[in-house]
Amino acid sequence: MIETGAAALVVTLALVGGYVVLKRMARQMRKGVDLATRQCIEEVTLQWLEDGRLRVHVDLPRGLTDRLTIAFERKGGTLEKPSFETEGSPGSIDASLDVPSDANALVVEVPSEKLFRPLPPRT
Repeated sequence: MIETGAAALVVTLALVGGYVVLKRMARQMRKGVDLATRQCIEEVTLQWLEDGRLRVHVDLPRGLTDRLTIAFERKGGTLEKPSFETEGSPGSIDASLDVPSDANALVVEVPSEKLFRPLPPRT
């Protein structure tokens, strides 16, 4: 009786372990598919202009009707209000932005994606 109970316990633990592993694998695969299909921002380029402003060029797929915002992240991780916003874009956006003195990154965001880009060194 003890031998049968121990065998049943081992089989049960193996089944539960297999179930947990399969569920985690399925969840990770779904995340990968979501990330692969939801990419909306194709390219972000940053360039300092002679007047001290930052030129931001964002390439987007044609027909994107979502809201796009560009904001700066300050040192310490606080995000300030958006410096640029648009609803629906023609495919690419060029913006010339004033950069706060304590900014360390640029954040480009659409509803399904958020990109952080460190600011390039000033030349």
